[in-house]
Amino acid sequence: MPRVRSVVRPPRGRLTAACLAAVLATPAAAVTPLTPVGVESCDAFLDAYAQCAASPGVPEPARPGIRQGINTMRESFRDSVARNPAARPTVAYQCAQAHEAVRKSLVDAFKCDFPALPAASQALLQAAPPVAAAQAPARAAPPPQSPEAQAVAKVNAYTEAQNHLVRSHPLERQLAEYRRDNERVLKLGTKLGANAWYHFGIVDFDGVIDELEKAVALPGSIPEVDPQAARLLAALRDVNPTLKALTRYQTTREFKEDGYTFARQQHPILVPKVEAAAKAMDAYGTALFERELARDERRMTALPEDAPARRLLATSLALRRAVQRFEALGPKADVAPFLGALGEVSTANRQLGTSLDGMSPKPSASCTGYADTVASVIGHGRDVARDIRAKGDPSQPAQLFNDTYNRSVRDLESCQRSETRVRPG
Repeated sequence: MPRVRSVVRPPRGRLTAACLAAVLATPAAAVTPLTPVGVESCDAFLDAYAQCAASPGVPEPARPGIRQGINTMRESFRDSVARNPAARPTVAYQCAQAHEAVRKSLVDAFKCDFPALPAASQALLQAAPPVAAAQAPARAAPPPQSPEAQAVAKVNAYTEAQNHLVRSHPLERQLAEYRRDNERVLKLGTKLGANAWYHFGIVDFDGVIDELEKAVALPGSIPEVDPQAARLLAALRDVNPTLKALTRYQTTREFKEDGYTFARQQHPILVPKVEAAAKAMDAYGTALFERELARDERRMTALPEDAPARRLLATSLALRRAVQRFEALGPKADVAPFLGALGEVSTANRQLGTSLDGMSPKPSASCTGYADTVASVIGHGRDVARDIRAKGDPSQPAQLFNDTYNRSVRDLESCQRSETRVRPG
């Protein structure tokens, strides 16, 4: 059964103003790391941060991004003080705040050795915040993020990596195509003659690995997703060299020179590594998906029973639960649970339609379009169940279900962007 989760709606709050997570994810400019800021609380904070980065609990792929973030912050703090000496008390206070916030998030995430605030920094936080210095041309040091903002930034980064994965790396399909295209080549080799072709086609993971490394390095802890992200990163790093080697092997036509020897040698190495990566991808996507479901369940309970925002969220939740039932289907599966879930979607969608019809002024066309798209998803889902019962081959309606569901996700985003009355609180 094809996987549906090819679009995961990013949580709201992606466009957070200049924040520590953005600084950490931005490559540092030319900075001399050993030059101190010259502000006691800032140097204590950055030294403690560097000590954490060197701790055994921090994954090796995360270290470069953290070190870059430290250098970037050092440059920003130094520049602020150099250009506007009157800003020194404010910068000192910001560093003490950042020390406390970042220490908690990184110790939670990595169990790293991050020294606590020294006495001087504690005294700064216990005193009244300094009065803001006069406006100066220097750029302000990045304000520390709250744990909530850190979580939003990290989940957004994880979600972007997930969207990249499902768009560019449908591993289960790619592995099936690789096996289909190369079965005779791997078995018969040179007996096939000069026109035989070795087709690879599983793309390397360089871009996703880079995204995941940066996401893992962000401050904050997402307990539901962090372990799966680490497992996925390890699986992708493990399979990536084999993918690169086989891609070069195909591109250079080396298989015509060695009679497919290297292809046959790598086949028993490649397949289990790709299968492991596919399982890790699935677990990672499921963790993000279920976290989003739990979040929206909490949001829905806080909304009035008849509010359009609640009706919209209820329909979306019911549809996503039906997607989970869909993904559990097989060629001869019991379709009753899936049909039951579709019935719940239909009920929620009817209530949504009634709520939208009662709004004055009328809602945007994208919201009514969402309800129409959901109705199409329900229809394709029932076609899937019919074909499983009749012939055990739901491939065509399953693809339509998949495509229409993904369109519904885009319609939902458009509706919530354009219509403040249906946005969850």
